[in-house]
Amino acid sequence: GFGHFYAYAPFKMEYPINRFAMEVKRQMDVLDRHLADNEYMAGSEYSIADMAIMPWYGSMAKGILYEAAEFLSVHEYKNVIRWTDTLMERPAVQRGQMEK
Repeated sequence: GFGHFYAYAPFKMEYPINRFAMEVKRQMDVLDRHLADNEYMAGSEYSIADMAIMPWYGSMAKGILYEAAEFLSVHEYKNVIRWTDTLMERPAVQRGQMEK
């Protein structure tokens, strides 16, 4: 949704961009509030849940996807940023992020 209308659609349409931006911000807020009380998604241990969602949510939080960091105010999601930074320190995650 968001990425398509914000970055890839052949022409900009305000309604879908705003609608999907609000959904991304809602999801980031839910994730941020969860991570305020938990080190990882499943509590205190790294799990498949973290592996599954980190590529998209982590990239959004770090402003890598769609060049939309300022538009989405991703700097506000401090716990998601902390979680992303923690995961990015893991050697397996670093290997997974390498371009081939």
